[in-house]
Amino acid sequence: MYLILGAVAAMVWANSPFADSYTNFAHFEPLKGAAIFLFFLTLGIELRHEITHGSLAKPRQAVVPIFAALGGMVVPVIIYSLINNGQPTSAGWGVPMSTDVAFALAVFALVKGLPKQLRAFVMTVAVVDDSLTILMIALFFTANFHVLSVVSLAGVIIGIFMPKGELVLSKLENVVKFGALPLFALMSAGVSLDGFSIEKLTGSAITVGVLAAMIIGKPLGVIGTAWLVTKSGLGKLAGNLRWRDMLSIAPLFGMCFTVALLMSELSFGNNEDWRNTANLSVFIGSTVMALVATLSLNLLKRANARR
Repeated sequence: MYLILGAVAAMVWANSPFADSYTNFAHFEPLKGAAIFLFFLTLGIELRHEITHGSLAKPRQAVVPIFAALGGMVVPVIIYSLINNGQPTSAGWGVPMSTDVAFALAVFALVKGLPKQLRAFVMTVAVVDDSLTILMIALFFTANFHVLSVVSLAGVIIGIFMPKGELVLSKLENVVKFGALPLFALMSAGVSLDGFSIEKLTGSAITVGVLAAMIIGKPLGVIGTAWLVTKSGLGKLAGNLRWRDMLSIAPLFGMCFTVALLMSELSFGNNEDWRNTANLSVFIGSTVMALVATLSLNLLKRANARR
């Protein structure tokens, strides 16, 4: 939960008497770039492992999380785009697109005794959709030469092709978990509430679009697509997973934090008001989905204990 602590610290600092110092700190791009590079480097290493030895190594089982990740990206984009259709804020379609791997697995780890295959499915979907988000960054944002889009793409490519990357992954994950991700959250999540109001926030198409996409679009896209793929016969669920298990993990996919903050900066970088609105919406949506996921996973654990 160091990620959340970093975000909370950013909010406090950005609204304190030292807000100017926070602004200067948050705009130090080399430090922010280093943090996001390390995150996507670990993502690249994990993706390579999944392809060679993990959930993506068996084609028929790999089909389900891959298509589920695609559905979990497309549905939120559609929802956000419909709500913001015809408005300049439609540029933020990528904000609610990607599940936060670290955040989702951290919440999953809070509830002990759940099937290992369930964790593998969550991780695979999150890794695949984060990786596909990198592809979206490469296609739509590198033309603007934003440093974060470049280092993100570089990180995942180096991670995929790094020789024996798995040997350093555990140490690298600790650096990312306790250092890089909290630092990125600290530098990105500081939203000044000066001039904000409940009416302004709830009346923004950005807020409505991001929250609807995260709370409804992400779970519906992932689980709905997984169901369609299995019913069509293209793939099957791993191990002894049941649809009750799948429904219980659905809220985890609505936690879009690290990459969402990155996409917010890439999409609304020149408009601080829109960027702050998007970041605050992501923070609210991720918190809500974390609470719902914790509840649903605990209910699943109790149901399994009664079997």
